[in-house]
Amino acid sequence: MEKLPSSKLIFLFLFLGFFSGIYLDKNDSFLGFNYYNFFELFGSIFINSLKMIVVPLIMSSLIFNIASFKSTNDLSGLGFKTILFYVFTSLAAITIGIFVVNIVQPGLFNGGGGAKILGLASSDNLDFMVNSQDNYSLSYFLLNIFSGNIFLSIANGNMLFVILFSIVFGLAIRSSSSKSMDTIRFFWEGIYLVFLKIMRYILFFMPFGVFCLVAKTVINFNPESYIILSNFFITVIIALLIHMLIFYPLVLYIFKRNIYQHFKGMSSALLVAFSSSSSVATIPVTTKCLIDDLNYKEDRVNFIIPLGATINMDGTALFECVAVIFIAQLYGIDLTYIDQFLILSLALITSIGVAGIPSASFVAIIVILSAVGLPIEAVAIILGIDRVLDMLRTSVNVFGDSCCVSVVGK
Repeated sequence: MEKLPSSKLIFLFLFLGFFSGIYLDKNDSFLGFNYYNFFELFGSIFINSLKMIVVPLIMSSLIFNIASFKSTNDLSGLGFKTILFYVFTSLAAITIGIFVVNIVQPGLFNGGGGAKILGLASSDNLDFMVNSQDNYSLSYFLLNIFSGNIFLSIANGNMLFVILFSIVFGLAIRSSSSKSMDTIRFFWEGIYLVFLKIMRYILFFMPFGVFCLVAKTVINFNPESYIILSNFFITVIIALLIHMLIFYPLVLYIFKRNIYQHFKGMSSALLVAFSSSSSVATIPVTTKCLIDDLNYKEDRVNFIIPLGATINMDGTALFECVAVIFIAQLYGIDLTYIDQFLILSLALITSIGVAGIPSASFVAIIVILSAVGLPIEAVAIILGIDRVLDMLRTSVNVFGDSCCVSVVGK
């Protein structure tokens, strides 16, 4: 389980699930075992396994990363500029994603939500979810954050309070001068590494999870479903391309960098990022491109790139907000400005906490869906077509790291 499944294997199981779903019917069975029920069971287990690690992974990641800044000096100079650049570009990516998904509206079909077409929920469930959104207000939003009991919040999956608590806890560790803080810091580092390992175990079964989720979903599909999924696919690609091919070149142009030379120098790293879907796995190639091909200083590259692989996930943040708003559109839920601000904030925070390994962004999507009261089952629809999108957004993440070196590290 040390090695995650390759893109080719996941693609293979995706297509096998697709064709199995087309061939099979809900009532088909073998030796008394109903295929559809089996697909639904294993797919639910896979999704629930991801949900299982959401709270401890996000909590330990935020506490450990924030506490790693041992003094205020770590946040000054190059470190402060680097973090500021990453926050700014991530906010820009999220804004682009929200703008594009609201213009295209991929989750709507013939003026209404496409959830029924995709076989996601009954009309009673849809009415309940739409009506529950009417009670969502600023006071509800604030009371959700300041719920007052961390253990109850963890048990109830209240991610707003968990995230706030984790940030405050990490800042408290970082600002304390006691030697015992090192022990606490090492403890949270260990928890973080353990749950990263558990997530790798879960992602090891991703081909089988994708197969079952896709097969189950396709059995419920009708031809109109493919139009909705294609619209989502195209929406994400358009938003990512705008961010990578318009926003970042504009940033390089403002700071008087050679745009063509930068793209050419980073070509090898972008190919590795696209094929591996891992920002962390691409670090050696990214570093080599920046030092050997683009002639940036080694000490600055070695500081900015590992930091970026951890906290700069602008492609991931963009994808998260597009996916959540797409799911809201599927259920015919009109998100308010408060909802979209909450999505923007959580996409920024969770993208920092997401590990740089394949498809970890679904952990963050589950967090955001839970926070705004949307059903998690819809993640299965996106998971089945995610692999290419994961490769693209990882390339955007890596290119963003390189732009930070170009702008800040010179």
